[in-house]
Amino acid sequence: MVLQLVMPHVGSCLPADLAGGGGAGDVMPISITKPVGQGPLARNLPEDVRTIQDALNQVTQKGIAGGPVPLLVVDGLIGPKTNAAILKFQREQVKTINPDGLVEPGKQTILKLNELVAPISRADLNAKLAKALPIAKAALAAAIANLRAVISQGPAPGPSAIAADRLNRHFALNKLNAAAQSDARVTLFETYSEMALVINEPTLFDIFGTNDAFDVDKANAKIALTTSQGVFEPAQDENGDPNKARRIRLGLGFFAPNVTANFAAHIIVHELTHFTGRRDGQRIVDNGRGWFDDVFIKPLSPAARLTNADSYASFAEECRSNSSAKPPFVKTAPGGLGGAR
Repeated sequence: MVLQLVMPHVGSCLPADLAGGGGAGDVMPISITKPVGQGPLARNLPEDVRTIQDALNQVTQKGIAGGPVPLLVVDGLIGPKTNAAILKFQREQVKTINPDGLVEPGKQTILKLNELVAPISRADLNAKLAKALPIAKAALAAAIANLRAVISQGPAPGPSAIAADRLNRHFALNKLNAAAQSDARVTLFETYSEMALVINEPTLFDIFGTNDAFDVDKANAKIALTTSQGVFEPAQDENGDPNKARRIRLGLGFFAPNVTANFAAHIIVHELTHFTGRRDGQRIVDNGRGWFDDVFIKPLSPAARLTNADSYASFAEECRSNSSAKPPFVKTAPGGLGGAR
């Protein structure tokens, strides 16, 4: 089993078996926050109901079997016609489940709706990456420049002192003795440098081009998933096909309207930490999600932060933006399975 780390809309990247399962241009994936339909799990929030009613109507309008006839009134109100339309769609299009009349976030019914009504293409991914990758590259370059300053000059007044403060905020290096701080800075410099190489010099890792380090995972309703230290996996699988472990796989959530270019860049840097790991062989995981002063980050020890993906992404973002203020797209959540939604 190849260990992957999955980033949901909010929360930690989750371990997953590789065998498991503003947008780019006009692409807007069908997304709901709570279940829609019938049964005790249904919440039927009006905006979610409108989303599903509109998506089901588009099935009919595209001439695909399983849509409602006549079209539903898109009013955000759940009723017998909408419930019947959900059941009809499940019977005719979702062959992997017993029809239950319920559309749940991230489950088979909404994934099938996305596949039929709002498919994400490689072109959509490339358009999104065209906006996000320059920001991610700038963040990594800024992180490397900050580390180079403090390594070469120590925490002297000026840029190196600013860099040292940032390292203390995000990695709590001031809690370590002088020798351990020096070692940690070198570890961070090596790690960020390797991450930068993956997206600036992908051929060094037998990756044809920068965009080839990324792929669309149409079966993933979350934001992203990747294999821990996947950059070191073989380029092909046992069948001679391109190895999915060698990709950062971006799910439907990556194309949601709220994922701006800056947010997408933050996601890319976060996933790159998993994808490369540390030069000393340590895996970078999700010990906590959020900004340096968030509730699930503040208690983390320096050792835990030095193996925490969001700490790397947040430090790079502060170095790029020259601001210690928490960006609106950074959400706080616990690490591990506790952060999932």
